Amino acid sequence: MNGFETDLARLAEGVDDFTAFAERAAKIAGDLGGVLDSLGDCWGGDAIGQSFAASHVQPSGDVLSGLSGLSTGFGGVGERFAETARTYREVEEGNRNALGAI
Repeated sequence: MNGFETDLARLAEGVDDFTAFAERAAKIAGDLGGVLDSLGDCWGGDAIGQSFAASHVQPSGDVLSGLSGLSTGFGGVGERFAETARTYREVEEGNRNALGAI
């Protein structure tokens, strides 16, 4: 025994946690995108407004894209947890069967 243990129940809980995180991130990104779209180009067309736009429009778009990407990222982590739990269960079952055959 190497002292390494896996808590499959906790891994399964992690799947649910990351699914919820993914849903929440998608909602936040959607809500923020909706508000920003509803405001439109609210900074004006004068020199100050154009300066503001030049400095802030691209970064705000990048942040919104990043938030949208969080949903996918969280979902991917949850999927990897689920796959890891399935793999460990299969290995444990295989080991149990192999030991039972001895």
